[in-house]
Amino acid sequence: MSIITWFESVLLTISLIISAVSGFFTNAPAKTARLLEKTDGYICGVCHPDENYGALKDAGLGWVRFDIPYPYNSDGSISGSYTAFKNRAKGYAERGIKIMAITPYPRSYFDIGGFDPSADENIQRTQDIAVFLCNDLRDIVSGIQITNEMGVTTFTLPLNLEQAAKFIGIQAEALNNVKGDIIVGYNTAGENQKLHKLLKPYLSYMDYVGVDLYYGSWGDGTLRDYVNALRDVNMWTGKPIIIEEFGYLSKGAPKTAEEKAAKLARYGYDSEEAARADIENFVKRLPPAFQGRIYEAHSEPAEWGDAVFKDSHFYGELTASIKGIPHTFDGQAEYYRQLIPVLKQVDCLAGFFIYCWRDSTVCWYCGQDDCPFETAWGITDLNGVPKPAYYAVKESIAGFSD
Repeated sequence: MSIITWFESVLLTISLIISAVSGFFTNAPAKTARLLEKTDGYICGVCHPDENYGALKDAGLGWVRFDIPYPYNSDGSISGSYTAFKNRAKGYAERGIKIMAITPYPRSYFDIGGFDPSADENIQRTQDIAVFLCNDLRDIVSGIQITNEMGVTTFTLPLNLEQAAKFIGIQAEALNNVKGDIIVGYNTAGENQKLHKLLKPYLSYMDYVGVDLYYGSWGDGTLRDYVNALRDVNMWTGKPIIIEEFGYLSKGAPKTAEEKAAKLARYGYDSEEAARADIENFVKRLPPAFQGRIYEAHSEPAEWGDAVFKDSHFYGELTASIKGIPHTFDGQAEYYRQLIPVLKQVDCLAGFFIYCWRDSTVCWYCGQDDCPFETAWGITDLNGVPKPAYYAVKESIAGFSD
């Protein structure tokens, strides 16, 4: 397995030194230490777990992270999905596993609640829901992340970024008086400096700021990119950082001509040219999710060929990586083996959540079952069997202590 080169190692060391110097000026070590007192130590967690509590704890993963559904039905009664969430969360808490709970997304306030949660006339209503969740889950959850990745269109709509910042901020303000020992913050997809600036008036209510980083899978990257991003967000916000998501796809190597031909044959065509010549019928054979993406973005059938074949989802090819680390089971393990010890050295970082616990059967974006982009993040496979990444995570966490 490839390892980082001497030159890359020097650059990484420089990044860590710069991070330590900037941390001195932002008082990062002291602020992180205060947060870690509330969390009972460094956070090592995973997103979207299953109920294999023993395997979680054996890997050193003492935290889990998943979504809270909107708590009410349209008539104002408590929803069954919220009750199910609460019961599930109790299962982790009763076994000593801490929970980072993600509050509902804006769309559910519109679709179920029937109101704009960022509008001035609805501020109290939005805050009341946040306070209800905090009080109702007080003895179960240890952390609250206010919604998820505002700035990513899928999650933010129907709000714009300014409204999304207000949506986060007014909830943080309300929670500040009731949260007790529960840590409260928000997250961004990547650095997203604009959202952090918009939230500046509300930062005093935040215990941490979260960031989701996928260098090497969503775009090329290096280990030092992670360090630099953490330093940047800490400098902008002055808050301890938690990586709410990071991971590395275990599939997605470039396809051979034979593999591409086999993929086209699956849809009834012997070449890309034949598919383009019959593009309207070809698109109708794609999974509904993929069709919807194409129809939504391109009104003219003349554009659909490029929309399919220039979209990396169709062939399932990853072009990004961290240098020397392939998108394979062993490569995914090497990513964690190299990165986790580096993260532990960043003094503004209070911990991390791996994305994610288990592989998925179908890519939610395109609907294909052989597309790696939303199916191959797990450190266990579809059946919950540990992949090499599981053992790399376990070894890496065991290699450091609080």
